[in-house]
Amino acid sequence: MNKSFVDHLQLLPMPSRRGVRQPDGEHRPGGLGLPTLADRLGPLGWTARVEDFGFEKPVAEARITEAYARAIGDAVLSAWDRSRFPVVLSLVNACALGVVDGFGSRIGVLWFSPRADYAKGGFLRRPQLDRTTLAMITGRQQRDSMAVKPCQLAGRNVIVVGAQKVDADESRALDDAGLRIIGPDVLSSLPAAVADTDVDGWYVHIDTTVLEPDAVPAANEAVENGLAVSEVVTAIESALANLPIRCLGLTRYDLNQDIGGVTAETLAELLDRTIVLAGGQPDPEKRETARAS
Repeated sequence: MNKSFVDHLQLLPMPSRRGVRQPDGEHRPGGLGLPTLADRLGPLGWTARVEDFGFEKPVAEARITEAYARAIGDAVLSAWDRSRFPVVLSLVNACALGVVDGFGSRIGVLWFSPRADYAKGGFLRRPQLDRTTLAMITGRQQRDSMAVKPCQLAGRNVIVVGAQKVDADESRALDDAGLRIIGPDVLSSLPAAVADTDVDGWYVHIDTTVLEPDAVPAANEAVENGLAVSEVVTAIESALANLPIRCLGLTRYDLNQDIGGVTAETLAELLDRTIVLAGGQPDPEKRETARAS
């Protein structure tokens, strides 16, 4: 993974929610808008390749999620083999399972989200998969038997940023497991938290509901005290400067619910600025032409 991707990106989707692939609408697949975002990234100097996974048949949520985990895990590594930077776009946060499986136990996770659900389900209590994703990543919750190469991370290598909706009980559970929470009012402490990890690279996971509602009207839900895009980018830059960013994920939005293209514009800006931080070098001629127009 030491190859330079320069200006080449690979967009990877998980357009399934609760075990069912969602209708494409005007932004395939499932409202994630891979071609839409690729079209917006092109004038900024990026060449974005689109890969659409074809899991169409409704099955149990855990099973379809593990199918995506296998596909995403293989795809993020394949992208780097082809000198492309992998970007995962998903309707749910559970896409992180595939990214972690692909890169292995030496990856660190910077998890931007207003929530940090750390639920542990049992035979009689099966919470939604998104509520157990962090627990599965850190081994608190068991993966489905269909998992092929499930990987677990040390809690200290997962940092939750935002966490506006985390209650006291959940905060204690996360703290006991070693995960760190960085609230909106203490973003300056993020570099110290990152320094106190033991990883070879980073997966930056951005649940779009962590952002200001006006910037992402197509996000799943509004949140008070949402972060501005500039705050997110500055936090990533301050924490991961000169550290390898292996993958970027954007989750929990549906461009079919967008208003005036605002969300698509925000996501394109977030992708552009974060990929530059990851070492991307957009085509300067295309970029200059876009700025001039």
